Amino acid sequence: MLFAPHLAKQDRPAIINVTSGLAFTPMAGAPIYSATKAALHSFTMSLRYQLAPAGIEVIEVAPPAVNTDLGGPGLHTFGEPVDAFADGIFRGLAEGRTEIGYGPSEKSLRMSRDEIDAAFQAMNDRISGR
Repeated sequence: MLFAPHLAKQDRPAIINVTSGLAFTPMAGAPIYSATKAALHSFTMSLRYQLAPAGIEVIEVAPPAVNTDLGGPGLHTFGEPVDAFADGIFRGLAEGRTEIGYGPSEKSLRMSRDEIDAAFQAMNDRISGR
């Protein structure tokens, strides 16, 4: 927490952590990625709680799959349109939200435990061809 005193002196101090929709509904084929994003989600929640008395906002952005050239041109051609995703994130920031998703990841942020279990099974069955 060495940075907290410095941040607390700033105008509208904030930390933005980027997790993933897979933090809530993990992909069995990417267990390490999913687990690290879930850990960052947990860390973000705890940090938000710890820094609230100092007036430091801690925001989580949880993207879904976004159609970008991640990994190289033409290698990642699925997911949400990048412009729509970016607009949605900036809209969430303007609204003062502390947990911001978009599309499927927004839904994952709001799911119950039973809904998460069902979404996990459906997504992983679809990917694995079961």
